[in-house]
Amino acid sequence: MRNRRVRPPDALARLFLDVAGELPDDASLLRMRRVSTALSLRDNDALWSMIAVLEYYARLYEAMPDRIRRAGDGSFDAVRREAETATDTLMRQHRDALARCKATIQLAEDMIREHEARYQAALAKLNEASIAVLADRLANRVVGIACNRFIGAAAVAAREQRERMDGAVGLFERAIAEVATRTEASLEVAERRFTRALRRLSIAVAVLFVMLVGAVIVSSGHVS
Repeated sequence: MRNRRVRPPDALARLFLDVAGELPDDASLLRMRRVSTALSLRDNDALWSMIAVLEYYARLYEAMPDRIRRAGDGSFDAVRREAETATDTLMRQHRDALARCKATIQLAEDMIREHEARYQAALAKLNEASIAVLADRLANRVVGIACNRFIGAAAVAAREQRERMDGAVGLFERAIAEVATRTEASLEVAERRFTRALRRLSIAVAVLFVMLVGAVIVSSGHVS
């Protein structure tokens, strides 16, 4: 058989037990009696039940902060444990991320050094090629300038030589012209002299012929 709950001897305590299901403490009994005295209640007044209910809720409200605090302490412990767990997880993730970042940074540094080495090699090759191209262009330019100067000098020399040749030809032509003029003048003088000589010779021959004829005639007269 079940043990029945012992009913308290006080009527007010029994009423509170029937309403709230638990025995009141001394503070609750004192507070209910103070209210009944203030309201001048009789023992069989119906307000006793309302007072018991209000006292029950008053005790419940008084116990709520402690219950909330205990629940809060438990929740705080749970939250703290969850926070510690989350913090540990975040720290592990942070360490993993930091390790990955370090590995990434190391890989980036290696790639940078590799690209820098390639860039230096390419730059050296480019410099060599540029120097070779520049030297070739410079040599071609020097050769071109030298050829242009040589051609210019040759052209100037040829022009000067041509001018000299033209001058010499002009002098030669003038000399030939002068010689021709002098020769023509000499021929004219010689022709005139030859003509005069022929005339004189003709006259002399005619005179001699006349003299011979006269001599022949004279000789013929003496012979007769």
